[in-house]
Amino acid sequence: MALRAYRFEHPKTERSVTIRRWSYLWAGLLGAAYVWWIGTGSVLQALAINIAFAIGVVAVGLGSSVLSSLQQVFVLMILVPLAIFLQGSMMITLIREGFRKRGWMIRMA
Repeated sequence: MALRAYRFEHPKTERSVTIRRWSYLWAGLLGAAYVWWIGTGSVLQALAINIAFAIGVVAVGLGSSVLSSLQQVFVLMILVPLAIFLQGSMMITLIREGFRKRGWMIRMA
């Protein structure tokens, strides 16, 4: 399953954070801001990933201008959701690793 749900539990305070399927969309759209909002993970690394994805999407968008309009629309219809999905998955991985480094228990929700 591509969009796994996680439940992170602090071993002492029993505070829990749950990441579900919609979290991947929000992480893909908001990127480093979502990692910062959750409160764990490397925000600087997330920001670098955001910048890399933004440069990539803009480059492909500009590069697709040499295509016909129908092909350009098709490329962008595939590229943008794919970029959001990949960026969201990478942000969730950063969050998961951040919780793991802090000693939280990670469970599949």
